[in-house]
Amino acid sequence: MCFYEQEGDSYVKRFSSDTPHLARIMKHYAAHAEEMFLQLVYRKPIPWKEGLQSFLRRADGSGIRWWLTGSCAACIRGIDLSPHDIDIMVNSEDVPRIRNLFEDVTIEPIIDTNGWLTKDFGALFDQCRIDIASDPQACLDEPDPVDCGPYALAHLERFMWRGFEIRVPPVELQLNANRRRGRHDRVKLIEQYLAAQHTHRS
Repeated sequence: MCFYEQEGDSYVKRFSSDTPHLARIMKHYAAHAEEMFLQLVYRKPIPWKEGLQSFLRRADGSGIRWWLTGSCAACIRGIDLSPHDIDIMVNSEDVPRIRNLFEDVTIEPIIDTNGWLTKDFGALFDQCRIDIASDPQACLDEPDPVDCGPYALAHLERFMWRGFEIRVPPVELQLNANRRRGRHDRVKLIEQYLAAQHTHRS
């Protein structure tokens, strides 16, 4: 799930020794890794609302350009998709600023992926895991646009949540993403939300 490599009985991620803030990141990882993984497999409650609100408070007024995607983008609309983490998309130009602003809660360094689906990727842990990714690649939208690709970035909507304005992708794109991943229970919940929205507008 988190792109670790298996080595014997262990799972490993390696980072360059000159990664910014590496010593502090390793300390934060040691303190919170077990809790993070237990949340990811739903063995501990996932306080995503508190984690998202903490992120919002820190990012507010920072000038960082970001948007929310994944299941939390549906949850703030009232669609209960039971997220196991928070997915934040950013502009790669803001990555150095994000590294500094969130240095104390970084659990995996935000680094260049060298050609993966996004330019940069890393993770925070602030009550729950918060994935940070930048500059989504065009291949994400093949064969159909999804909620984390360039099409979503070009069609973001603004949604108010707990007094904060959050940019989110059109909810229809989350149908494509969840259909692609075979998450039929989530597809049903999103379809029910869209039907209710259509009835309300009618």
